[in-house]
Amino acid sequence: MNDAEILTMIDRLERCLLDKTEFHHRDHLAVAAMYLYSSDFESALDRMRATLKRFAAHHQVSGLYHETLTRFWLQQVEASLDRKLCLAESVRKVQEQLGDKNLAFEYYSRELINSQEAKQKWVPPDRRME
Repeated sequence: MNDAEILTMIDRLERCLLDKTEFHHRDHLAVAAMYLYSSDFESALDRMRATLKRFAAHHQVSGLYHETLTRFWLQQVEASLDRKLCLAESVRKVQEQLGDKNLAFEYYSRELINSQEAKQKWVPPDRRME
């Protein structure tokens, strides 16, 4: 994806113009990278949280939002983000490094990640620390 395609996808996500089947892990990473490019971590997290909750509500998918996973992935993207590159190049790098959506299970047990507590609020890893 080039910069314009990334921004168009994010605009469509934020306006709930994407079908829920059109938004995948790689897209989450691209959104996280762009949000981090344009603001500090907490602001990017707030924006990501609001976007994902709005998208889930629009598609009437209850329980889709997961606070711990959202923060975890944003932290991973922040650690991989290279702001010296253009957005598209940085997104490509992040997607290559973080393309395995099972990475969270290196840090979290399935039991913890599937808990209501982890879905509703940030819970630190129980397996491996950053």
